[in-house]
Amino acid sequence: MRTRQLLLPSLLAAAALALSACTSSGADPADEQSTADAVTFTHPTLDDLEIDFEGQPDVLVMDCYAYSSLHEYGVEPDALFGFDCENPFVMGDIDISGIERIGQDGEIDVEKLAALRPDAIIGQGGAEGWSWFDKSVNSQLTRVAPFIPLPDAETVDEEIDATRDIAGFLGGDVDSEAVAQVDEDFETAREDLRSALEGEEVSIMLASPTKEMLYTAVGFQQSALLEEAGATIVGGEPPAEGNPWGQVAWEEASSHPADIILIEGYGEGWSFTADLWEELPAVQADQLGSWGSKGAMTSRAYADWLTEVTALVESADDVA
Repeated sequence: MRTRQLLLPSLLAAAALALSACTSSGADPADEQSTADAVTFTHPTLDDLEIDFEGQPDVLVMDCYAYSSLHEYGVEPDALFGFDCENPFVMGDIDISGIERIGQDGEIDVEKLAALRPDAIIGQGGAEGWSWFDKSVNSQLTRVAPFIPLPDAETVDEEIDATRDIAGFLGGDVDSEAVAQVDEDFETAREDLRSALEGEEVSIMLASPTKEMLYTAVGFQQSALLEEAGATIVGGEPPAEGNPWGQVAWEEASSHPADIILIEGYGEGWSFTADLWEELPAVQADQLGSWGSKGAMTSRAYADWLTEVTALVESADDVA
């Protein structure tokens, strides 16, 4: 059975009454127009999620992960909320200074949200709502407008395509020459990395270091992309279920030697230190780069990232 979020109870009731009391004068033209304007969104990766809209969604509220992925197609928000809105790895050079902010990190002003009367809210999450809101907040959120979750696919390519499907539904230009060009750039960047890794034995760790432990991203879409190009991905194995991050105790960090460590959120101003972290060969050699588990899911973002990784591979020494 397919789960459907129905937004048309009054319309359906009106239609039923019109049919039961049909006269020679015919149906109300306004009702016919309203029915004709109705659209249904079928989620590209959640098979049981369909959302009916009375018309094409126009007023949109997004988290910053959604905006970073939809901006390339000309889909613009009326308001933003969420995490990483100031993170250049996520947002690139997108200027959000003129866009209303109705939430910061894990909080949102539901009254401001309701005042906007959005047609849809888009962000990280699932059919029940945003990932970082509890059930009570998501209940309020979805009473204001239906929630469209960003896709979750097995590969980067599938997720880019699924994100593009959402952009197309929201009126984005997904067939422009610019989009075709960035797809070509992505393929070129992928091939350049493959060439840089050919004949080399380069081990790469995708990590998020914390004081408590070292989290690693074996099996993530991003690590799989590098693996396909010829890199060896190292780190703790992901748990059988639940949180996908591998959890490596600092005392065991040296048992996963890497020539290059890619750090989530790494960039200007990034800072972390721990004695056992400083002893890792890639850290001592300053062979560090960036990655993001929630960056923009676009060909442009991945073309740029792979180009950075390729430059790092070409300059790195074998230290593992």
